[in-house]
Amino acid sequence: MQSSFGLDIIFRRLRLILVSAILVTVGSVHVAAQQLTKVRVGNIGGTSDHIQVAINAGVYKKHGFDVENIQVGSSATVVQSLIAGEVSFAHVGAVPVVAAVTSGINLKIIAVFMNRFNYVMVTLPELQKPQDLKDKTLAISRFGSGDEFATREALRRWGLDPDKDVRMLQVGLTVARMAALQGRHVQASLLSPPQIVEAQRMGLNVMADLGDLDVEYAHYTLATKGSLIAENRPLVERFMKAYVDGIKFHRSHPEAVIPYLRKFSRQNDAELKIVYENLRKRIREEPVPTPGGLQTIIRSLKADKENELDPRRVIDTSFFLVCPFK
Repeated sequence: MQSSFGLDIIFRRLRLILVSAILVTVGSVHVAAQQLTKVRVGNIGGTSDHIQVAINAGVYKKHGFDVENIQVGSSATVVQSLIAGEVSFAHVGAVPVVAAVTSGINLKIIAVFMNRFNYVMVTLPELQKPQDLKDKTLAISRFGSGDEFATREALRRWGLDPDKDVRMLQVGLTVARMAALQGRHVQASLLSPPQIVEAQRMGLNVMADLGDLDVEYAHYTLATKGSLIAENRPLVERFMKAYVDGIKFHRSHPEAVIPYLRKFSRQNDAELKIVYENLRKRIREEPVPTPGGLQTIIRSLKADKENELDPRRVIDTSFFLVCPFK
């Protein structure tokens, strides 16, 4: 009886220890959840949205963030949200950021995800070379957008005047521009490389890859307000670490990226693997902003030399100097 009584006491103590351990674990998880910093990010979204892929994989939670990734589709609209304080960070093309800084708004580009044009010129099949674009109608998403800027820059480098030799028509996002091409309402448009396979399936012609142009261009950037850097630098630095980890995850985990790409396309897995590899080669593992990536945009503003914007007013590389993210 004494032995049985002793065992009963031991089992009771074990149960007490086990229950206590479970309560501590549950409490720790609850506290950890409470400690996640909520951050809103404005994003042009689409196939190049490595932020959403990283969120899905828990990369940002590992760094203590609960990220609301708001996909808008237009860089100009996202930058307006950043200026209004509706989001803390903007994953956008650089053109509207530079335009905002030129007008006196204190924004900073703190990372550049792609530093080359990430577009291909897609045309009707009868157009085979850039000179065939003369007197044609080209679709853009909207005036002031990154794709309008890239269209103009490409035309100039091909010896065409974007103001005199072509007509530009605001059509909307990628799906709308592809539909306009397929319906022959326009003759050409810039699309993202992931649309190449689908465009070819429609019988359209991929005339040129703008990534082959010898142009340094901040195509995708991470921007924030200068005031946020001044007021809460530790937050920005921590977010930057998560952002860079997210890029590294994207570059090394095709099994996580391809299912995300499938949401935007009817392509099969073999085709999506080609899309992924194309994206991967364009992504910079260490996205340090460069003055050259902004200079291309600044030169297009045609300001007097003495009034020309210094690209160092737009970029902030200090996060990479303090912590190079090796």
